[in-house]
Amino acid sequence: MILSAADEASPQAQKALDQLCCLYWRPLFVYCCGLGHSKANAEDLTQGYFAQIMARGALRFADPERGKFRTFLLSSFKNYLTDVHRKGGAEKRGGGAVHVSFEMDVTDPSLLCVSAEAGPERAFDQQWAQDVVRRATEGLRREYADIGKGEWFELVAGDQAGPNYQALAERFGSTEDAIKSFALRVRKRFRALLEREIADTVSTPEEIPSEMAYLAELLRN
Repeated sequence: MILSAADEASPQAQKALDQLCCLYWRPLFVYCCGLGHSKANAEDLTQGYFAQIMARGALRFADPERGKFRTFLLSSFKNYLTDVHRKGGAEKRGGGAVHVSFEMDVTDPSLLCVSAEAGPERAFDQQWAQDVVRRATEGLRREYADIGKGEWFELVAGDQAGPNYQALAERFGSTEDAIKSFALRVRKRFRALLEREIADTVSTPEEIPSEMAYLAELLRN
């Protein structure tokens, strides 16, 4: 996706860039709020940053050999904010560049409120972690819905899940062991989807375990 977005000659470049914007605007927006910007100003700056990426082809510098993509992204965003501050805010929303087409919903309840203790960089990582989990969960939900097990997923592992497997077995005309087995498969598949999300943003497979451990740490806090 990153390579496609960076290749201006590719017919898929705009679609890939829009996908990247949708994946990463929340952590950048939360980081901006953590610096003390209002929501309106943070929205302007985040939109402006992605517009600048599109106008100047900055993603061509996102080399997997240089490490994690979110590290590159935050460093690039910091440089952008420094430039905007130096120019007196002239490049908000891209300073006349073509605007990106994705929508930002700054009222989204999944956005973190940055505490003074967390700090903007920690908030960036925590929002990234929550978004990774959200995407993995949505993918898992779609998979089980597609095979006719949507209700099983919601009641065994989704938002409506409860601990009474015996009651669920009676509801589904199944057995408690079958419910437990289903729950175990869901957990294993969920971890696999999380690892796939992580794998898309690191330079080598060897980095995945440490990133998974860091993800767990962020979610605990």
